[in-house]
Amino acid sequence: MKTFPPLHTSFDARRWIKALIIVGLIFGLMLWYQHVFASDGTEFEEATRKFESWVKGNLGKLAAMVAIAVGSIMAAVRKDWSWFFGAIILAVGIGVVIGIVNASFTATV
Repeated sequence: MKTFPPLHTSFDARRWIKALIIVGLIFGLMLWYQHVFASDGTEFEEATRKFESWVKGNLGKLAAMVAIAVGSIMAAVRKDWSWFFGAIILAVGIGVVIGIVNASFTATV
């Protein structure tokens, strides 16, 4: 009759306990750090407003038009419409992503 070794050895249990203790310590340090050194994020507000105005303003419109123009030219030269559709998806996608980011950060719980 063949016998099989036990599924859980003391070595495996020690490894799991050690891993859980390390994860617990890291989690505890993260909570402590957040409590002691946390800020309200106002230091990035100016950069966020500037980037948002670039994307939504004239610079963003210009970048979208340039992407569509380059995509159109590449599609005509290479006879490959993936360039054109890729440029449109890029131009529209940037606008959509900015809307999603704004909606998620301005939502109230």
